[in-house]
Amino acid sequence: MVCDRCILTIRNELDGLQIPINEITLGEVTTLSALTAPDIKAIGEQLLPLGFTLLENKNTKLVKELKSLAEKVYAGSFDFTDGFSFSGLVAATFHKDYVSISSIFCSVEGITLEKYIIGYRIEKAKEMLVYSSYSLTDIAYKLGYSSVAHLSAQFKNETGLTPSHFKKIRQDKSQFRGSKHSIRKVS
Repeated sequence: MVCDRCILTIRNELDGLQIPINEITLGEVTTLSALTAPDIKAIGEQLLPLGFTLLENKNTKLVKELKSLAEKVYAGSFDFTDGFSFSGLVAATFHKDYVSISSIFCSVEGITLEKYIIGYRIEKAKEMLVYSSYSLTDIAYKLGYSSVAHLSAQFKNETGLTPSHFKKIRQDKSQFRGSKHSIRKVS
């Protein structure tokens, strides 16, 4: 934003989106509350036709990079070495101490980095249980769990269900696909 007219345009657009504004200065908007990802997307879409683009703040960018790293590590093909710790990898990758990075993640996302990773790993485990033929031992290994018992306990704690429940879904799906049904017209 380079002029007062730009500031007025931005203010009008954000008011139209019902985004509570604290202050608008040249090149920067401060909102009264944290913006959600859908808010940010809507703002970007609203401002682009007017010739404005959003610049990511450094914390939002860091969170995206953390999520990308978690997806890479817990996608099922990462080579977990003895003594691997995600916190150590994060500190080494971003050249900052883990506590600071985790605090930034929590302030942006509203959940801790640890909770996000647990949720991501459990979602991957559910996906593998339903859509692959991997055993629970294989899945625990692929997702970096120390044991099947650890995966099972975390799975039950997060979903309220056991991994065997999701294996049964896979079995039911394969039985359904394997059975033939005939349809006939009833007159």
